Amino acid sequence: MSGIAIARLAEERKAWRKDHPFGFVARPTKNPDGSLNLMNWECAIPGKKSTAWEGGLYNLRMIFKDDYPSTPPKCKFEPPLFHPNVYPSGTVCLSLLDEEKDWRPAITIKQVSILIF
Repeated sequence: MSGIAIARLAEERKAWRKDHPFGFVARPTKNPDGSLNLMNWECAIPGKKSTAWEGGLYNLRMIFKDDYPSTPPKCKFEPPLFHPNVYPSGTVCLSLLDEEKDWRPAITIKQVSILIF
């Protein structure tokens, strides 16, 4: 694992714990030995008001590569949900999550979560 990716994700975890949007969840998964796996996060995003998704809490997985933050995380709803920006597999389709389009290394987990919302 890349030291840069791990250091960045540890900082993002600390920032998230201090300040995150109400109703949102984002936390690293745990390895079998109980240690944190900062490369794989379980998230939950509340449904936006005045939409068909209002009132729901939707599980999202963020998977980070060793070259994060140079490349974006893969974001996938589990289970998949029907939405214009979600492939049938559950993978989120946004130009922000495409390293060849709008991804920038300064984008944080918090910003990704809000933009998916």
